[in-house]
Amino acid sequence: MSIIKKSFIFFLKKKYGKLKNYKIFFNYKNGEIEIWRDLKIVSDEIIKNLNKQIEISKAIKIKKNLKIGDYLKEKIEYQQLGKKFLFSLKKDLLYKFKKFEIKNKFQIFKKKIGEIIYAKVDYIMNDNIFFENNENNKMILLKEEQIPNEKLKKGNYFFLLIKKVKFIKNKIYLLLSRKDKNFLKKLLELEIPEISNGLIIIKKIVRIAGERSKIAIKSKNKTIDPIGTCVGLKGSKLKNIIKEINNEILDIINYSSNIELYLTRSISPAKVAMIKIDRKKKLAFIYVNSEEIKKAIGNKKTNLRLASKLTGYKIYILNIKKKNE
Repeated sequence: MSIIKKSFIFFLKKKYGKLKNYKIFFNYKNGEIEIWRDLKIVSDEIIKNLNKQIEISKAIKIKKNLKIGDYLKEKIEYQQLGKKFLFSLKKDLLYKFKKFEIKNKFQIFKKKIGEIIYAKVDYIMNDNIFFENNENNKMILLKEEQIPNEKLKKGNYFFLLIKKVKFIKNKIYLLLSRKDKNFLKKLLELEIPEISNGLIIIKKIVRIAGERSKIAIKSKNKTIDPIGTCVGLKGSKLKNIIKEINNEILDIINYSSNIELYLTRSISPAKVAMIKIDRKKKLAFIYVNSEEIKKAIGNKKTNLRLASKLTGYKIYILNIKKKNE
C-alpha cells in the first residue's frame, strides 16, 4: 500500500503540479483510492488555472447557493486521469512490486544464513558450481568454498551451507559452502538426534576441509556417553557424514575444563606419555613414545595444527626418550 500511495502521488504531481488543494484517501481495507480537490469559485471571465479554479456558472450547476470566493470540493474520477496516466502508473507499480518482492525474498534468505540445504548440481563454470533453484536467484559454490579434491557431478544432490546472501542487480545470490566448519556442525545436528535436541553440546569444531576435523563435545546428562552416542554402533552415525565430506577424518573428543586432560585428548589418536604446560604463555609440551610421534603430528602437521586450534595452546610434540635433552 505504501508503494501504491507513493506512486499515485508521484504521477498526480506529474499531471497536476503541486497538490496543495488536493486530498487523497487510501482505504487499506478495500483497496479504494479517492482523490478530492478544492476549487476556488471565480467569475467566468478571469479563470486562469483549471486545476485550482472553477467558473461560477459551472459551480452553481453542481451545488446551488455558491458564490464567488467560495470553495467547491470536487471528486476526481479515474476516467478524468486519462489512459496515459493509468498506463504509466500500472507500469511503475508492476516494476516496484517486483523489486519489492525480490528485496523481501532477500531479507528472508538473510535469515537463512547458517542453515543447511540439499540441492542438485545444475552446471559447472570456471571451477564454480551452480545449483538448481526453482526461484529466480543464483546458488553458487565458489571454488574457495569447496572441499579440496572433491568432484561434484552434474545432476547429483549434495548438502550445502548458506554462508552469505548477496543482492546484485535485482538478483539474489546465495553463496554456499562445504568447507566451512559450520557446515560440519549442521551435518552433525542432522545425523545425531542427541546433538539436535541439545543433550550433547558441541563446544568447538576445528577443521581442515578434506583432511581432518576435531570436534569437542560435552554431555548435559552424566549418564550419557557423548562419544559413544555420537559415533554409534560401529560408527553408524558418522558414516553418512564422512561420506558427505569426502572421507574426511573426524576426531570426536570429550571436552574438559581440565586443560591437561583436554590437551591430552586433543592430540588423539596419539597416546600421551607426559605433559607439561605453561598457562601464562599458553604453551604445551606433550611427550610421546617414538612410535606415536607421527600420529601426534599428523600428515602435513594437520593433527598438531588442529589440536592447537582446539585448545588455544601452542603445542610442542617431544620424544619421551629424549626428555632429559
